[in-house]
Amino acid sequence: MGKRYSRKNKGNAGPRKERDANTSSTYHELVRENAMLEEYYKAQKLVSEEEWPTFWNHLKVTLPTTFRITGTRSHAAEIRDTVKNAFVPHLRDISVDGVIADPPRPLAWYPDEFGWHFDVPRTLLKKSAEYAKFHSFLVAETEVGNISRQEAVSMIPPLLLDVKPQHWVMDMCAAPGSKTAQIIEMVHANDQPKQVPTGLILANDSDYKRSHMLIHQTKRLQSPCLMVTNHDATMMPTMKLAPNKEGESVPFEFDRVLADVPCSGDATLRKNPMVWKNWTHGGAMPLHQTQVSILQRGVQLLKVGGRIVYSTCSFNPMENEAVVAEILNRANGSLELVDVSHELPELKRRPGLSDWKVFTRDGKIVDKFEDVPADAGGKFIASMWPPKNAADLHLERCLRIYPHLQDTGGFFVAVFKKTAPFVVPNPGRAAAAAARVEQSKASTETEETTKVEATESTTDSISTGDKHKLDNEEGEKEVVKKPRMSRAERFGVVRKEEPFLFLDNNNADIQLISNFYGLDKEFPTDQFLVRSEGEKNKTIYFVSEAVKSILQSEEIHRLKVVNTGVRTFIRQDTKTPTDCSFRVNSEGIGMMRQFFSSARVLSVQLPELTILLQNPYPKTSQFAESLQETLTNWPSGCCLFEFDPALEPNKDEPNPRWEGQGITGFVKGKMVFPVWKANVSFNLLLNKEERRSLAMRLGIDCVDAPHVIEGGAKGTAAKAAETTDDSTPASEDVSTEASPMPVDEVEPEATA
Repeated sequence: MGKRYSRKNKGNAGPRKERDANTSSTYHELVRENAMLEEYYKAQKLVSEEEWPTFWNHLKVTLPTTFRITGTRSHAAEIRDTVKNAFVPHLRDISVDGVIADPPRPLAWYPDEFGWHFDVPRTLLKKSAEYAKFHSFLVAETEVGNISRQEAVSMIPPLLLDVKPQHWVMDMCAAPGSKTAQIIEMVHANDQPKQVPTGLILANDSDYKRSHMLIHQTKRLQSPCLMVTNHDATMMPTMKLAPNKEGESVPFEFDRVLADVPCSGDATLRKNPMVWKNWTHGGAMPLHQTQVSILQRGVQLLKVGGRIVYSTCSFNPMENEAVVAEILNRANGSLELVDVSHELPELKRRPGLSDWKVFTRDGKIVDKFEDVPADAGGKFIASMWPPKNAADLHLERCLRIYPHLQDTGGFFVAVFKKTAPFVVPNPGRAAAAAARVEQSKASTETEETTKVEATESTTDSISTGDKHKLDNEEGEKEVVKKPRMSRAERFGVVRKEEPFLFLDNNNADIQLISNFYGLDKEFPTDQFLVRSEGEKNKTIYFVSEAVKSILQSEEIHRLKVVNTGVRTFIRQDTKTPTDCSFRVNSEGIGMMRQFFSSARVLSVQLPELTILLQNPYPKTSQFAESLQETLTNWPSGCCLFEFDPALEPNKDEPNPRWEGQGITGFVKGKMVFPVWKANVSFNLLLNKEERRSLAMRLGIDCVDAPHVIEGGAKGTAAKAAETTDDSTPASEDVSTEASPMPVDEVEPEATA
């Protein structure tokens, strides 16, 4: 938590002024120089002497904005076309105070132009109406999840994973989740009608709060194939799945693994200028062992023939090539570096290093592990140095991304293929430990014995993939800290997740839903689950068969599952009796629509959709006369409105807002919306962000979701609804508030 200032310091003088003085300097005022950093990386020979000035000066330039268009291919294509055709043409040659910026442009190497680069001074955003409009569009689409702010280099590792829809993929250190979102999109890239992908995405993070950040980041994609877990990545459990149709219990393994490990982050200088001030020689030292352990555990859980990608946002070879070389030598031929020079051909990269220097904390180069001075400080281990067989490991196949190559941040990526079972080595570095102890001239005999034991213990811990604690030297700033314990954890209260309980096919709620919505008989209703043990099911989730095989494993207690499943149906208690008390949740409607009959689906055209977007609770009488009888006779409850732009009679008419577009604007694909029907009115069950996004692409105005309208939802609806005694406005029947995520029994402690 944040530091609390003493109550005795009152008034305007004192701590506040001191605090302001300490924080008044902005990133732009920060001196972007660090002699130690420059000396260190010159010694590593990242680039040639001739190229060094260009490389070094580029590190001092603020990183441009990049964003990625998310979602399924058809949906993402609509957003991409909106950017390309509605905004970019109007952002060329705009000058404000003599400043001209290039318009947004797609990243040359990102597939299908779904990654974009945007470098505009703040003065243009504030003073140019066109740029301000584009910025508002980005903010709105980011809120609804159609666009994700993501560093360009961060997009690279998932692309090099080469994920297919049938693959089981693990993201070992996943938060905040932008890479996980990319992986989800790849698993669902070729979804077939009435089929759920057989693939799986397991997104893990060691920090419980950050694991919930994953849930928020991936919510827009709504994949039944996603599981979010909370484990130390070095301790990912070994377990067997529930028996398959053949009665076999197969091991818990993955086709693809992403190990985007914790690192010093010194390649993020352009985004995080404080690195210039805080960088030291010892920053990477306490991370090396953890990085090796995470990568090794990922290899152990990888299937033979599978691919694992290791990445950092660091320039440091101690965190990069040294880790790669160590795991290759431990693998003893069961792992190989993949040459990916033909993949992402437009991406400019440099080869990995085969030689590098190791420095002590005080900036002295040490040629080999045995030469480490006794008073050097830090935890040196032999794997930090280039191995003797470095030239044979093909370290040049690693990718080094430098900022000056394509105006990005810095990054490191290595792609491996597992060619045989990985046998956990037991190197037993007793000789190295003894040599290290002999160098410690100031140590007593007792201290020497202690160091030998500690070294051997650490080595064994790494080789078996067990969790181990990294000790930092006293006075040295810790680069990566373990998650702070919550108040409940400190007092011994164990955090408990709600259970995952599968519903039987004959469950009364499932039967009710199936009959009301005409659920396809081939739909796997045995993959519905709930997360509470009460008699009355409130929220029903759907998971894929792959997720179910994990949740039903007899060893599921080994896996700390935080969240899984798409929220599909929600119980809606109303004043007016309905044939079905469950409404379709907007999160699951895209997946479930294909399994519904047409009994509760109404095809609408642009006028009806406009009415829903421009009126909080439109009454039946506001719709076209041809629809009024149908709408009046429909039973109360949830229904689906389906809009197909291809069937719009006036589709070729020019859009009043978007030049060059038809009447439906940038909405090209079929869309379906959940709607609640009361006695006399309707309620479009979309939140305000979704409404704004849809209206913007259609080129029409809209009102916000009812619950944010001034005066309150019920008050506004009461004015819009008929006043007869038997009339019930839609607002009183159903809430349009976003459905909350499951609440934990123990609230995690908030941090300042």
